[in-house]
Order: sequence, then C-alpha cells, then structure tokens
Amino acid sequence: MTVDAVVAPTERDAEVVTLSTGARRFHDSQVRKVAGWVDASPLIERVESWKREASKAAGRPETFPLRALLIVMLLGAISHQPLLASTFTEIMFLQISPTMRAELGIPEPQTPYSTGSVGHKSREHKALYRNVRTRLKGLLALMDPSPLPKDRRLDHDAFALAVAQRRQVLCNEDLALRYDRLSWFVNELIEASLRLLPRHIWRRWLGSVAVDATAVRAFARPSRPRHGQKRWSAQDHIEIFSADADAGMYIRKSGAGTDDDALGGTRKSWWAYEATFVIAGSDDPGTPAAFPNLIVGMPPLHPPGREPGLNAVRALRSIHDRGHPRGWLAGDRAYTDAQPGNFALPARALGYRPVLDYAEDHLGIKGEHGGFLFIEGAWYCPAIPTALVNASIDFANKTIDEPTYRARLAERWRHVAVAKAAEDAQGFGRWRCPAAEPHPLAACPLKPASQRHDGQVRVSIRPSGPLKANPPRCCTQGSVTMGPEPMAKLRQDLFFQSAEWNDRYHTLRATIEGMNGYLKDGAREALDDPQRRRIRGVAAQSLFVALLVFAGNYRKIQEFMKLETGDDGPGRRRPRRRLGKPISDWYPEPTSELHRPKTSDST
Repeated sequence: MTVDAVVAPTERDAEVVTLSTGARRFHDSQVRKVAGWVDASPLIERVESWKREASKAAGRPETFPLRALLIVMLLGAISHQPLLASTFTEIMFLQISPTMRAELGIPEPQTPYSTGSVGHKSREHKALYRNVRTRLKGLLALMDPSPLPKDRRLDHDAFALAVAQRRQVLCNEDLALRYDRLSWFVNELIEASLRLLPRHIWRRWLGSVAVDATAVRAFARPSRPRHGQKRWSAQDHIEIFSADADAGMYIRKSGAGTDDDALGGTRKSWWAYEATFVIAGSDDPGTPAAFPNLIVGMPPLHPPGREPGLNAVRALRSIHDRGHPRGWLAGDRAYTDAQPGNFALPARALGYRPVLDYAEDHLGIKGEHGGFLFIEGAWYCPAIPTALVNASIDFANKTIDEPTYRARLAERWRHVAVAKAAEDAQGFGRWRCPAAEPHPLAACPLKPASQRHDGQVRVSIRPSGPLKANPPRCCTQGSVTMGPEPMAKLRQDLFFQSAEWNDRYHTLRATIEGMNGYLKDGAREALDDPQRRRIRGVAAQSLFVALLVFAGNYRKIQEFMKLETGDDGPGRRRPRRRLGKPISDWYPEPTSELHRPKTSDST
C-alpha cells in the first residue's frame, strides 16, 4: 500500500459518501485501506494473546473477528461519527458493502439492515447490536484497570459493596497488568497513525515534544458529596457516586479570582477525565514546519489533576520504547511543580531536556551546592550581585522596566558556572567557577590566575568580606562534582527568559494548545462532546480518545501531504497558482527618454 493511496484518495475512492437517504456508505477501497492499517500493527495479535491468557471458560463462539470490530471503529473515527456501539453496528451492517462484510468475516443479516433508532428495529437487528456491544465490552474487559462499578448511581454502602465484590476477583497485580495493557493499546493505536506519514518526512523530527493535560468531559452526572463536604477525591465524603466514578471533578478558574474567588474571577466545573497528550514539535522554531505536529503518545485517561508528572512520564516512556528520538521537552507549570522523582529526573533519564516555566515562588535563589547558587534553572558564582539575583523578582513586582530586566539578565549570565565536560552516562558532571582555569571567563581575587588574563574576561567578580574569609568549595577547588539530583525539579539547560528559551518554550506550548483545540473542534473529532462517547469507564474512554487522536493525526497528515512538494526541501509549501501577470511585470524600465528633463526650445 503506497503512501499516496493513504493520504490522497481520489474522488472515486473518497473515504465516505452520503446517500440520498442520509446514510453513509464506505467504498470498498477505503475499508481495505483501513484494514491494511490494522494488519500493519501488532494490535490484533497481542489482544488474541491476552484472550488466551484469560482463565475464563469459553463462552459462545464469536460471530465475527476482533479485527473486523477494530476496523469498524477506525472507520467511525476517521469519518467523524459518534463512537457508540449503535454506530459501530450501523457501519458494520449498513455502511460497508456485502463484499467487504464477507472479506472481514462478518455474517450477513437475514433481513436488510436499515437506519433508525435501535428501539424501532427488529429483534434480529437488536441482537446484532447486542453482539457488537458484547464484543466491544469483551475487548475492554481485558484492559480495564478500574475496580469501580459503572453505569449506575449508587449510594455509599452499595458502592462500597460493589467495589469489594470486584476486588475479590481482581487483585492489585491484575489491575496493574490491565493498566499496562490499556497503556500499550492506546499508544499502539497512535503509533499506527504515525506510520501513515512517509518515513523520509517523519525522520525530520528530532524528538522535541510538548506535554499538556486537557479535560475530556464524561457522559455522567458528578458524584454528590455529603452535606457540608466539598471534596470528591475521598470516598468517605461522597453520598451518591457518579455512574462513571473513574472520572472526577474538573475545576477551571480564570480571571482575577484564579487564586481567590473573592477577587471576582470566574469558576467553571464539570465531571470529566483528563487526557495527557505528548505532541511532536519543531526542533528549530525559526524555520517553517518540516513535518505535521502529531500526537505521539498518551497514558490512559485519569481524574483531573491526578499525578501530572507521572502521567507525562508514562507517555514519554512509551515514546521511548517505540524507538522515537528524544529532544527538548516543554510543559507548563504543573510539570515544573511536579516532584522531581515523578517528572524531571525520569524525563532526563529517558534523554529529554526539559524547558520549564517558573512561577513567582520559583524565582531568585532556590538552592546551593558546593557553594554555587541555584537561580532560575542554572548554577551561579556565590559572589553574584544581589540586583542580578533578584532581576526576575523585581520585574515581576514591576520595580524595573523590561530593558533594565533584559540588561540585568545578560549580566547575570556572565556569572554562570561552566560545565568542565559533558555529563557521564549516570548524569554526573563537573562544574567550575567562571574564573577558574583553564580559560577563565571572569576575573576574581579568589582565583589569582584569572586576574592575569588581561582582556580575556567578561566580568570582574568582587567577593564580599565574609566570602573571602570563608570561601566555599567552588572557590577553592578547580571544579565541583554535580549529580542529577541537586535542584532537579527546576533545572534546565536553557537560560530562563533568554531568546532561545522563549522561542523553544512558546513554540512548543503553542503547538500542543493548538492540537487540543483541533481535536475538540465540534465539526471534526469533537473530543469535548461526551454525547459522542457514551460508554463509561476509563478503559472505554481511553480507547475512544485514542481513536479520535488517530483520526486527528490522520487528518493532519492528509493536510500536510497536500502542501508538501517533496523536492524543494523540508517544509517547503507548494507555490500558489495564480492567473494573470504579477504586478512586477508592469514595473516600468528606466529609459533615457523617460528620465530626460524637458527643456524649452531656444530661439
């Protein structure tokens, strides 16, 4: 199957057509194309192995293969149909041809299938719907990591009893195994979408990514807390549980009341999951896009605000395990605030280089190691002037203007500690004072050799009396060994608020914010519409979101390939065709007759 067949279908082989009756109909070529995507992935083989590992006794024989169900679900996702069991039934028995049903192993119904609600269909058609729904729930049961009941609003005692009964047959190891299965399945679906992009284009991506979490509304009313309680996280505080108890309350504050409702801000809340997406971003913000920005990984959905760092690392680990490159990693302040063992250290261990934003409580001196001071992501000389230390604080408090702030930052960076060599495989490196030998970049009386390098230093360091009397190790030794743990939470390789930091951080952050809006577009994937994803539970919702990510990636690839020339270099767009002459063709040429000044005839 060629790339052109995937991303540029002809008019005759359009993905889906709409008949005069209002029903959709897929061309056989499109169904075979989606079948090729499924067959190119290990999804079916892996799920079949999970089924063999299950200890349940065999039930009724399957009337159609799992492969057919997955193909049907992908057809529904890429044609922007609701992800409902009724939709999958209609695609299977109405929207694809009898020829394709035979090829996919789907039995032909005895009476023709027709459109309309399930409630008005024949007994046979209702049986077909139940069969599809049962097969879907059987797939979800293999990778459902939740012990919580679904589909009914239960009071506290009934909910606790249902959880206890489920816990009798599912231990923590079983739930952990199912979580790993769900994580693998959703990321393998995403990987299948990435395979649709030609390899020579995908190789332009060097591994830079952005990570962010976005709310995914649940098709259920929220749990009801007990009288006087405002917390939904503790089960003891809940009187009536939601029919989708795997979700949680998402609260969004904006405006002046972000930190204090009394200040007049707005507050919105809804029952929702949270999806953590990792999206491929530009490695060179100054050049045109060389590839489409695609989501490359996600963990299973989770309650809002739950373990943002760990969920990001779960997605990053999947990207690493699938063999993709690693580069810069941008995230908002939720990831800056994550515990270093949950985000920063695992991300660095995987090979990523975080690009972080700081809140006001992250500014100024936040740590010390071997005498070096930690200031906004980097280590500095202990004799750095106070005005340079507090530059960001003063700017945030509006006591200095932006030109003064930029000047102070430039001066501050001249006091930064210098890496003596690259870090080793364990993350340890040696750092020296900017005035240390060899090649000192500053002159300091505590480093006498630095004062003999006339004209080679960038700044003169003036240590205070107490510092001269009791110099730290960085002033008395040639270098200081630095491991990966000191100030790991806030460390980054780029100077905070430098031009390069601004370019990389804001470009990557804009990329993922744009993708979130792209997926939530109601005319397309409609990720923000829970009515189109009505099967409850974290397994079902994670699967459906992964299908929508597949559809979004597929559409992005189609749009990119229509503009990609393939011969004029990375990211070059096909020139726009125009009719008629450009205005430059009418530019008058200078001539002696045109520019000769007029003179009167002399007599």
